[in-house]
Amino acid sequence: MRRETNDESRIGRQDVGEWLGWTVLVAAVGLLCAGLIWSQRKDAMREEEQRMTGQTNVIGHNLVRQLGAVRSVLGDVRATILQRDDGCATACQHAAMHALRGAMPGVRVLMLVERGGQVVFADAEPGEPAQASRGFLADLHRAVSPDIMYLSASIEPGHPGIEVRAALPLAAHGAGRGQVLVAILDPQYFDVAMRSALYASDMTSAVTSDDGTRLLFVPYDRQLPVYDAPGHTAFYVRHLRSGASSTVMQGPLGKGGELRLVAQRTVDAGGLRLDRTLVVSVSRSMAAVRAPWRRSLWMCGAAWIVLVSAGSIALYLRQRRRRWLRAISQQQEAERIAGAERIELALDGAKLGVWELCLQTDRVQLDVHGLAMLGYTASDQAPMDGRWLDQVHPEDRPGVERARRRAACQGGVYDVEYRMRHHGGHWIWLLSRGKVVARDGAGAASRLAGTHMDIGARKQAEAEIVRLAFYDGLTGLPNRRLLLDRIAQALAKSDRARTFGAVLFLDLDNFKSLNDTLGHQAGDSLLKRVAMRLQDATRDTDTVARLGGDEFVVLLEGLGSSAGEAARHAQRVADKILHALGLPHTIGGHDIRSTPSVGIAMFGAGTHSVDDLIKQADMAMYEAKAAGRNAARLFDPAMQVAADQGVVLEAGLRHALAARQFVLYYQPVFDQDGGMVGAEALVRWQRPGKGIVGPAEFICQAEKSDLIVEIGDWVLEAACRQLAAWQSDAATRTLTVAVNISARQARRPDFVERVLAVLSAAGADPRLLKLELTESMLLADVDDIAAKMRRLKAQGIGLALDDFGTGYSSLSYLARLPLTQLKIDRSFVRDMLVTPNAATIVQTIVTLARQLQLDVVAEGVENEQQRAALIERGCTSFQGFLFAAPGPVEALRRWHPQAVALAEH
Repeated sequence: MRRETNDESRIGRQDVGEWLGWTVLVAAVGLLCAGLIWSQRKDAMREEEQRMTGQTNVIGHNLVRQLGAVRSVLGDVRATILQRDDGCATACQHAAMHALRGAMPGVRVLMLVERGGQVVFADAEPGEPAQASRGFLADLHRAVSPDIMYLSASIEPGHPGIEVRAALPLAAHGAGRGQVLVAILDPQYFDVAMRSALYASDMTSAVTSDDGTRLLFVPYDRQLPVYDAPGHTAFYVRHLRSGASSTVMQGPLGKGGELRLVAQRTVDAGGLRLDRTLVVSVSRSMAAVRAPWRRSLWMCGAAWIVLVSAGSIALYLRQRRRRWLRAISQQQEAERIAGAERIELALDGAKLGVWELCLQTDRVQLDVHGLAMLGYTASDQAPMDGRWLDQVHPEDRPGVERARRRAACQGGVYDVEYRMRHHGGHWIWLLSRGKVVARDGAGAASRLAGTHMDIGARKQAEAEIVRLAFYDGLTGLPNRRLLLDRIAQALAKSDRARTFGAVLFLDLDNFKSLNDTLGHQAGDSLLKRVAMRLQDATRDTDTVARLGGDEFVVLLEGLGSSAGEAARHAQRVADKILHALGLPHTIGGHDIRSTPSVGIAMFGAGTHSVDDLIKQADMAMYEAKAAGRNAARLFDPAMQVAADQGVVLEAGLRHALAARQFVLYYQPVFDQDGGMVGAEALVRWQRPGKGIVGPAEFICQAEKSDLIVEIGDWVLEAACRQLAAWQSDAATRTLTVAVNISARQARRPDFVERVLAVLSAAGADPRLLKLELTESMLLADVDDIAAKMRRLKAQGIGLALDDFGTGYSSLSYLARLPLTQLKIDRSFVRDMLVTPNAATIVQTIVTLARQLQLDVVAEGVENEQQRAALIERGCTSFQGFLFAAPGPVEALRRWHPQAVALAEH
């Protein structure tokens, strides 16, 4: 006993000594870290102050250079104005002012102002006001010396930001003209230079004059006054009182404001001669400046705490281990007991039941967990006696027996999934694993033992994965993957049984409009109802699938052994679907009708692939849409032929563009005296082996693809080159060329820039180019087209509305489009001599054009009677076969001999 007491005392003293030594060590490390962190803090602050001071110097140099450029512009303008007596008129001076303002991107408005406030003349950017405000007038009285440039700043109504003004008197106050030349500067002119000095997102920079006025500040805040807030004023005053050219200060921004680090520098204007002293300041949050140091502080602190914790834990474990070794025997026994408990807890936590099966009697013994899994208690052991296999689901018994034989005969592992009857009468999924644990005297297996677990949740998850993989999440219908698999199976089955089937491809008409007007929730509700109606309209053996979006597919199998009978059956199903889906739906209080377009493709006769069948049904569906929608169409091989021809034609057009096989024909335009005034450029395809091909044979296919854009660009370029060639001769320089513009061309974002670039490259006069629009291209976005047309008209390009009167909203287009010409459609010209209504329409168009000051060209004039009638009604320009058919540029010699003197080669 005494020895044990001495051992305890010795170990206790040893523990105390170790703890004292450890405490001294961690204290020394902590002091060393604190010293290093404090030194790092001073170095970081010194580096930040030097960097901010350097940035104020950069801003100051850039500011002086930019203000010098402004003074130079003002000086040039003043010199120009003072030359009025030397022969330069006001218009000349104004033009010079405009040119000088354009040469200085920082000047937003340049004006000459009387000291009383009257603007003599001004030049401003589009949309900029060019009048003087009260604050502006008050600043003018300071400008007295012609050798000094006066600066001021103010926030004016109507402008989103601050205005910086520079004023330069024409002469000394009271001498000569009492006028001041003023430039309103765009703060963006200084923004780049000031913003480039801000190397952190929390920084601000400002330029302040000696009266406290804040001329510039970045980032801009409209709520910040032009005059400094109290916090800023305190920094500014301290800088001026210091007498130094550059200072760095710390302090709060106003009372209770954010703590900031501010670097200020008095700008050396040199020979710029400004009316005030400028101070550049750069400010940054002290919190951001100290952030790296604080991170280092936290990291060192955390490392010190980790060191203390880890060392203390290690020391504690070491001391604990000494005591643990003394009681190793008792602890080993406790570990054995704890091990048995852990096994029990593991079985319980893993929800495993232990079983033992006697192979001779088929009797199963289960532990408490195994019984609970099947809904039994210890007193319910009797139902598990006897034929245990009878409790297994009939469909799973063969698999259980095979697994049992394999384990008994081959010495393998017993591993099988099966359903077993629960005490409540339902089936549960179990996973059983085990092995042979006993054999009889002959070596045959007599007992199996193992565990089983409930895998019902896993089976449900697997079923859900299958549902998500093969079924549509919105409607619950088979998705594309499952549909394609079923179509493949149906094709194989149809081939074996010599029967026919059909695929119906459905697309809802105007579904996008419903989504746009009532929202996607209403669209989803409609898709669900469509799915239910499709299932009601078809047999249980048919497959109704959602392909995606508003597209559905119905697979019909076993329609008979006759192709005709199968087609009639498919048509009846399609009609039934059209009727069912044509009935109204009530969604969100709205009665909605959503009709489908149905394409039918038959299979069973000959070889089909899944992709070909879907494509055929899709083609037939588009034929149904083209027929007016809410219709069903059976696939015709002619549809495939047309599609193949379209592919061939598109490939030929691409080759024609690359091989330069397109040529331009021109149809002249004549005035009422028979003189040629211009021509319309018409594209032709010089197709090898087929001669000259007219646009009717290829324009439709080109419009279905982006080729119409490339062809239109080529026509525009060729026409502009011909126009430039005509301009080189006095006899042809007044001829105009009209070019038809496609809808795809006009809708391009860079359409205006493209037209202007082509004109510039060709060297053609924009006033001699006319772009012809059709009403069909205006239906999608007339506002966008109108905006582009106004930009083109501003460059002198003429704009004509072709086939006028054949659309539905021509009058509204006249009010919204900057047109210069109307072209009367050939149908009205053709019928005007035989139909009174056509003659009235022609008269109305001519009168309307005259009132709107628009030119009128009559198209399709084919006889002298039509020409006379048009002249009688006031039409002055004509185009048609009476005068000339479209032809190459050389054919124009007949009507204008000089027109081909400079024809393009």
